[in-house]
Amino acid sequence: MKMKKVIYCLMALLLVVSSSCEKEKTDYVQKVVGNYDVKITPNLNVNYGNSSVPIYAETVETNLSVTKKDDDGNVIVTVENVNGLINELVFDAYCDGLGMKMENNHYEGVINTVQYGIVECDINLKNPTVSIYNSGVLSWESTVSGTCEINISGLDNEICNVSGNIRFEATEK
Repeated sequence: MKMKKVIYCLMALLLVVSSSCEKEKTDYVQKVVGNYDVKITPNLNVNYGNSSVPIYAETVETNLSVTKKDDDGNVIVTVENVNGLINELVFDAYCDGLGMKMENNHYEGVINTVQYGIVECDINLKNPTVSIYNSGVLSWESTVSGTCEINISGLDNEICNVSGNIRFEATEK
């Protein structure tokens, strides 16, 4: 009989202790909000005729900011434009315990290439979930598909299909 009372008392104590403990809520948005230096490296190919031609583009160094959008974990990632090299990029994202989930988006603007100069692009970016484990560094690779206007043959500009990826490496300031 005493043993039953001891067990019931221990169970009651365990119930009181477990109900009074509240898990600390992690603010995943605060892990990424801030200003970053970013390097953007395009690795693209255009389909011209029956062949695929690589486009060698310069690595662009600019600024990236992550700002809180609301209290539900949503953020906006903005990459500043660099005149003649790349236009502004804006990504909607959601932060949780798995990382920063970036929505797919569209980019209509320029990319400066080594051999063809400025290329007008109309591309879709398929974006991944970005690890926020080390919040001082954000890096990801977006898959690219779409079209670009390029002067390959030295005559008129051609609209070609483009594919490849764009690598983003951001380091907190």
